[in-house]
Amino acid sequence: MIGIDSRCSCKGLFKKLDILPTPCEYVFSLLMFVIKNFGNFLTSTAVHGVNNRTKHQLHRPIVTLSCIQRSIFYSSFKIFNKLPHILKLNNETPRFMVALRKYLITHVFYSVDEFLSNSQAAVPSQH
Repeated sequence: MIGIDSRCSCKGLFKKLDILPTPCEYVFSLLMFVIKNFGNFLTSTAVHGVNNRTKHQLHRPIVTLSCIQRSIFYSSFKIFNKLPHILKLNNETPRFMVALRKYLITHVFYSVDEFLSNSQAAVPSQH
């Protein structure tokens, strides 16, 4: 399509063409589900009543069944909690969507595990 060598890394091209790879699309969809249904989730403050540094994180229920731990619903907790703090504060759907897409395009994650391990990545400016 672009005429590059088949062995070249596509990360730069994803950024240049403003395309999200499949794992980023998955993360984007899960996080949009969370934001659109934010009232159905409990935050750490709502559960513990303590105002601390994890107050914007979603409270994950403790489950022992591995089929539930691998479910999409349970994954949304982990993924939302790994977002940079600045993105969590912006939970208005249109603004969150733009900021999240910009964040995912900037970092171009090739897997969900790469996203989860890259929790300290810098957030692009909102300008």
